[in-house]
Amino acid sequence: MKISTAVIGATGYAGEELAAILERHPHANVAALYSSSDFSFDAIKASGAEVAFLATPNEVSAHIAPQLLDLDIKVIDLSGAFRLAQPSLYPTWYGFTHENPQLLGEAVYGLPEWCNGELKKARLVANPGCYPTSIILALRPLTFILDREQPVICDSKSGVSGAGKKSDVAWSFAEVAGNFKAYSVGQHRHEPEIRQGLHLGDRATLVFVPHLLPTVRGILSTMHVGFTHVVTEQQVTELYAKSYANAPFVHVLPAGELPELKHVVNTPHAQIGFTLLQGGRRAVIVSVIDNLLKGAASQAVQNFNRMVGCSETEGLI
Repeated sequence: MKISTAVIGATGYAGEELAAILERHPHANVAALYSSSDFSFDAIKASGAEVAFLATPNEVSAHIAPQLLDLDIKVIDLSGAFRLAQPSLYPTWYGFTHENPQLLGEAVYGLPEWCNGELKKARLVANPGCYPTSIILALRPLTFILDREQPVICDSKSGVSGAGKKSDVAWSFAEVAGNFKAYSVGQHRHEPEIRQGLHLGDRATLVFVPHLLPTVRGILSTMHVGFTHVVTEQQVTELYAKSYANAPFVHVLPAGELPELKHVVNTPHAQIGFTLLQGGRRAVIVSVIDNLLKGAASQAVQNFNRMVGCSETEGLI
């Protein structure tokens, strides 16, 4: 049996990846593909789609997701429209007032490694952002030993495809090639998502600095954290092992080994490595993912697989 799907935003980088995965998925039928601006609800309904993937801009997703739900079509949204639980954060971080704040409480934050059955009953899934995926996967297992009196510093670098398709000089080849820069420091919209995903609350200091790499794809996040007490390599290894024992796409390297982008680009996998400092009082943790796959399209398919009862790896390996 195949589940009929539609992809809205199939002409973008993540949308193209998503359509390609669904085309080869043994239990998915791609009933319809649309751009972010050229679609109609009548056409989507007529296609017979049971699940719609939205690879659309934030405000577009916020507007159309409720209407798709009213048509009894489940929604997996790759934008940020439903990631934050607090409606009050949207004007500041996303630049718009949310049209349907009541759905924020219903949306399941779809980081599958940290979902406990919610996806099976979900109508609306908020696919995590690419930067937050790399950071939350690396730090969430350590939540209860992080010293919140010390800053949690997340220094992240992304390939230029993370900005999407746009005709902007800042993202042109001449500006990016041979260059490396920080951007949106203190105002990147993924910052409150990271804070929310790590349960940091409002008081703990989070420093998130995104950078643009002169590469097409991939994210490498380097995190600097302190602990509430001295820890050993074995203790940290055991925390990761317990968290990801049943996570087929998350791989934790032996203590002292750090991952590289080339190990994950063009794959649905994440790799995490760590090195302890100051006798186990602090650590540097490095996480790598492909921003278009584990940071977007393949993660959306992981969520789809759990929603419809398929194996989590279906269509991805």
